[in-house]
Amino acid sequence: MSDSNPEFTDIFAITSTMGCGSSMDSFDEPKTVVVFGATGLLGGSVARALLNDPFKFRVRCVTRRTNSDKARELAELGAVIVNANLDDTKSLEKALVNADAMFLTTHFWEEKNKQKEIVQGLNAIDAAVSCGVSHIIFNGSENVKKIIGRDCSHLDSKFSIEEYIREVGLNYTILRLPFWYENFYTVFKPYKLKYGVYALALPMEDGILDCMAVEDVGECVYDILCKPKLFYGKTLGLCADRLSMTNIVDTFNKHFDTMKFKDPKIKIRDYENFKFAGSKDLAAMFEFYRDGTSVVRDIKVTKKLNSRTKSLDKWLDENKDYVEGAIREDEEDAQT
Repeated sequence: MSDSNPEFTDIFAITSTMGCGSSMDSFDEPKTVVVFGATGLLGGSVARALLNDPFKFRVRCVTRRTNSDKARELAELGAVIVNANLDDTKSLEKALVNADAMFLTTHFWEEKNKQKEIVQGLNAIDAAVSCGVSHIIFNGSENVKKIIGRDCSHLDSKFSIEEYIREVGLNYTILRLPFWYENFYTVFKPYKLKYGVYALALPMEDGILDCMAVEDVGECVYDILCKPKLFYGKTLGLCADRLSMTNIVDTFNKHFDTMKFKDPKIKIRDYENFKFAGSKDLAAMFEFYRDGTSVVRDIKVTKKLNSRTKSLDKWLDENKDYVEGAIREDEEDAQT
């Protein structure tokens, strides 16, 4: 894992004294940015960051659920809510007409179908080409199968979409993201070992985990879109904190007075045999994270894009109620 990436040294030397207001790119009028996945954690982060600056950005939020609470919240912030489906190229073209830029994130876990995710990503890219979108920012990934020799469908699919983006000739910026802190109150919430004691069950063994708050990604995308030409053709690995399991457990124990957290020291090979859909995929992801040598996530680059990115310590200080709420919800469900 790298703390710095020489590819971006010159970029940030040029822009070290420049804020968004002194961008090299013209903002005579607001740019229209189409955000996919806007009612999810990642797309929502991007949409909110852009909506905070209506003088620079008009935001269209793509969703299939235009009447959802999250869609209504974004509309109240000033977003135009657009009904489109990644399986339907015509609906995508309608969403992208006259757009300047597109933030694209694709979703494997809804149907757990690698090929379908790839096709959906390609549909969005083809629609962007057809509509003359000038810049794509994509939530991508390394080729995990090539690196560790085993399938990791939800990351390998994104690498396949990356390859297509590079082929079609549009300006692009690829983001490669780390483990999200928000996973601690969603997918990887602590589970109860006994009264008052909870496990943080990440099979990192002795590896170091790159982490970041997904809410901080939005400000990174905002900065990229303020001066997009500097980031054309670039792949940026983002990260705010780099932690061992001991670091993570100690940080949790610092913030919770009535709960004790432990690392159950689960092995990757044991994790992949757990009886839930996707366990093998997630085990491969953690093996990739643990391997580290091919994972480039750069704290310095990330801080240049968003100087307010949070450490796990700071994030828990602000969000421990979400974690505690998720734990209590699980306990209540177990009693019913």
